[in-house]
Amino acid sequence: MANKNTYLLIEFVALFCITPPLLAYLKPHGMIYFILWIAAFLAWLWMRSQGYSLKNDWNHRVVGKISFTGIFLQLFLITYALLMFTVVIVPERLFSLPLQKPGLWIMVLILYPLLSVIPQEILFRSFFFKRYKELFKTQVNLIIASAVSFGWVHIILLNWVAVVFSIFGGLIFARTYAKTSSLAASCAEHAIYGCIIFTLGLGYYFYHGAVR
Repeated sequence: MANKNTYLLIEFVALFCITPPLLAYLKPHGMIYFILWIAAFLAWLWMRSQGYSLKNDWNHRVVGKISFTGIFLQLFLITYALLMFTVVIVPERLFSLPLQKPGLWIMVLILYPLLSVIPQEILFRSFFFKRYKELFKTQVNLIIASAVSFGWVHIILLNWVAVVFSIFGGLIFARTYAKTSSLAASCAEHAIYGCIIFTLGLGYYFYHGAVR
């Protein structure tokens, strides 16, 4: 067990601590989504070898059983905080995408969940929770490690806003995944918050190469 955990720790450090700044240094630009999907596919292959079922993990039926009162309150408060951040820090970007490029904005709302959210959630929720549960021992530790790793990988965007915001977002998505055992629920939440960020004008910090 000790040897296995040592190997898992080395693997975790290599994949989730060293690789993101290495990619930031190499600046692969248009290759980011390709790398993301390859990583998610390899993660799926490993999980499949362990008896993983994407259909069971997706578990969309649980979404209809969730109490939405707390979720809507959380969504309102976080959206308000993001709005205030935009108004105070980058007021010139407020609603810039839907106002200046409505066609691109609609495309982002449609494609972002499919091209970005799903592979990220497979990697940082499904794979992470299954691969490293013995390393981090408790669900709370897994949630924190997943969130910090999710935030740290955004270092490839070369700005602190993406990293910090993604850590907080990672805590929300990882907690949802741990609570519901539903990849559909965490993907939906991730997609909603991501689309809000792009709508408010903060997408500037979240697409590769925007910030130097």
